[in-house]
Amino acid sequence: MELLLEQSRDIWANAFFTGNYDVLAQYEHDKFKVIYEQEGRVESNYTRYDRIAHAVKNGVWKPQNPDVEFEEFEFNRDETECQILIGLDKDKRLIQEHWIYDNGWKITELRFLKSKNHF
Repeated sequence: MELLLEQSRDIWANAFFTGNYDVLAQYEHDKFKVIYEQEGRVESNYTRYDRIAHAVKNGVWKPQNPDVEFEEFEFNRDETECQILIGLDKDKRLIQEHWIYDNGWKITELRFLKSKNHF
């Protein structure tokens, strides 16, 4: 299951960095949301798709690929859910992903955590 999750994450991340919102939609759950704890802001997937499409159309979609220090995977007992904690090297920020398996892995939440972790 972990290999399938890693493959799904790779495809999803590549779709994000290339601005391919059609592929993003295949790997993001219908209720997917991005939570920016520091700003107290929540973004739905449909808002994101519009923003990404607009940026791609105007040639300004250039997200930066962060330097990852570590990734910790925590699966539930039957390996149908996984919480992933990601530590970023540069600013010591933490990101959390929540994935579920239902005929394929889909991400339900991407959370940029408020507090810095000094790992």
